[in-house]
Amino acid sequence: MIVRVFLIAAVLASPLASAQSSRNADDEAVWKSLRKAYFPNQTIEDGSQLLALDAPYRAEDPAVVPIRITDKLAGEGNRKIDKLWLVIDNNPEPMSAIFEFGPAARSADLATRVRVNSYTYMRVIAKVSDGQLYMVKRYVKASGGCSAPVGRDPEKALEHMGEMRLRQVRMDEGEGSLTQLMIRHPNITGLQMDQLTRLVYPAHFVDAIQVSKGDERVFNSHMTFSLSENPSVQFDVDTDVPGELSAQVEDNKDNVFKQSWPMQANSPSAADHKKSAS
Repeated sequence: MIVRVFLIAAVLASPLASAQSSRNADDEAVWKSLRKAYFPNQTIEDGSQLLALDAPYRAEDPAVVPIRITDKLAGEGNRKIDKLWLVIDNNPEPMSAIFEFGPAARSADLATRVRVNSYTYMRVIAKVSDGQLYMVKRYVKASGGCSAPVGRDPEKALEHMGEMRLRQVRMDEGEGSLTQLMIRHPNITGLQMDQLTRLVYPAHFVDAIQVSKGDERVFNSHMTFSLSENPSVQFDVDTDVPGELSAQVEDNKDNVFKQSWPMQANSPSAADHKKSAS
């Protein structure tokens, strides 16, 4: 027993353990500052009983990091999640996305792909219908995602900018499916360099997405360049709400793209439609 205690003490006193402790303290110091800026004088409770955040601990590609938010309150009485904030602590713009849900959302389940600029905590803060805030977090090891080279010729990418597709994505067995909106857009961060000219590409990214079912809102969202190139959002639609599914996408250069899909029984049409830009 004495030997075991001695070994544990030695490990805790090691440079590796000290570095880990220092990193955690630095990470929480960043969040302390962000919390004061984003949620001043608001109580935020542990949200592990209400929602889950899934993301890879070590991302294969820092420019395309998949995340999934699961709403554990869905179908559990009158309380529901009305709003989500996605904060990536160490990104240049930590407040990465905000989603507000409407009557045509069956739950606050979401999935998307984001850029991660350096090792960081990701946090999801949820506002429940009673006004209380809850948070979950996950640490992700990735770096360089916001300055990673543009994936294709930006001029060629503009030819198809604003085109959208819709499809159903089946979740784990017994969990049903989510609807996925895929948007063609270069989503340039303003931190990426042309490898030939050594000049930085001007920022050009989707900053708002609105999705409706008939006359009812599924969600409104605002985001920064933290979303990956060709943004994709999976969401949960209440199929009992009548009408077409419509999306309006806006970018930071005031481009607006609109598209609608006729709904078949409990699923969107798989047909692609031409973009409508204004």
